[in-house]
Amino acid sequence: MTTLTATFQVLKAIRVGRRPAAGDARQGRTRQLFADRSGATAVEFALVAAPMLLTVMAVLQSGLFVYFSGQLDHATQAAARQILTGSVQNATTSASDFRTKILCPLLPSVMSCSSVIVNLQAFSGGSYPSGFNAFVNASQTGIILPPLDNTKTTFCPGTPQLPGAGQQFPQYVYLQVYYAMPLFGSVWLPVTTTTYNGKTVKLIGSSAAFRNEPFIQTSGTSYQTAYPKCS
Repeated sequence: MTTLTATFQVLKAIRVGRRPAAGDARQGRTRQLFADRSGATAVEFALVAAPMLLTVMAVLQSGLFVYFSGQLDHATQAAARQILTGSVQNATTSASDFRTKILCPLLPSVMSCSSVIVNLQAFSGGSYPSGFNAFVNASQTGIILPPLDNTKTTFCPGTPQLPGAGQQFPQYVYLQVYYAMPLFGSVWLPVTTTTYNGKTVKLIGSSAAFRNEPFIQTSGTSYQTAYPKCS
């Protein structure tokens, strides 16, 4: 009995100590690979980092667009006030001075004045196709965009409009201001972009249409002399 027991113990020791077959080894390594979680965090971060970064950039760019739009509207209305009260005309302010000394100081410093385009026109009201219709495109779906070059835009601040002067078509003034907002990249895919000074930008526009007040002309220079390109 003792000999039999010893024999079984020897056989058991041999079985426990045997080398596993090749198939068993491969299955063991596969189970260990799937159970190993040491690099899971790095892989998961790599998968979500790029979309998360693009989302943050898009949100930031959208916030800047809203902020710049509000600031441009405020500056445009304030600058228009200088025209309709006659301050611009009596100082014979040039297009460059109006942009750099009146309009741009009203904008935050992060909005570069070199990216601001100003177009100012005076015109008489009337039926189609004159009057306000001259600023609308042929399909009547939007405003005609002025040249994106301040050397090619118009600057006509208009004359004082006296009440009861018997004008059939009184004179109006239309101020257009655009800011070429730089983009972080192509993360803002839904927006319509344009090219300004060789860069892809989003144009932010603001405008003001008004009749000049009956201000008193104090300038020694006539309107035609100060603004020869304006009728």
